[in-house]
Amino acid sequence: MNRKPFRFKQFEIFQDKTAMKVGTDGVLLGAWSNLETGDNILDIGAGTGLISLMLAQRFPNSRVDAIEIDYDAFLQAKENFEHSIFSERLKIKNTSLQVYSSDKKYDLIVSNPPFFTVNNSVDFDARKQARQQETLTFAELIEKSAKLLHKEGVASFIIP
Repeated sequence: MNRKPFRFKQFEIFQDKTAMKVGTDGVLLGAWSNLETGDNILDIGAGTGLISLMLAQRFPNSRVDAIEIDYDAFLQAKENFEHSIFSERLKIKNTSLQVYSSDKKYDLIVSNPPFFTVNNSVDFDARKQARQQETLTFAELIEKSAKLLHKEGVASFIIP
């Protein structure tokens, strides 16, 4: 088990319990996404918590809610949140976007969603769940995000 963290400027990411590791696309989304108004952020499919932590670092007045469907990834993100200097501004729930509800309207919604079409020749595992649209389609992502987004808010997604 590799417990060596991936280190960033003000936080570190442990990734030994997750199928998807720190990658260029997540780092770019965390650096590129902009919080133009307000301070409420939602990270859909948080994985290790990388994007949530990057946004908490970039926007010091923000509050970040994150959701993650995979239980092991949820535990990993929770651990990464708890060990960060931003822990009081980060919350994570182990749930899918389809069942997630909030009275809060978000000023920024980010996601690095599953983007490969379903390939049934590959056995189901956490990596397949994280990469394939079997558990979250683009239509579901867009529809639910529209309901959760503040009218002045911005949604930032990685879509190939």
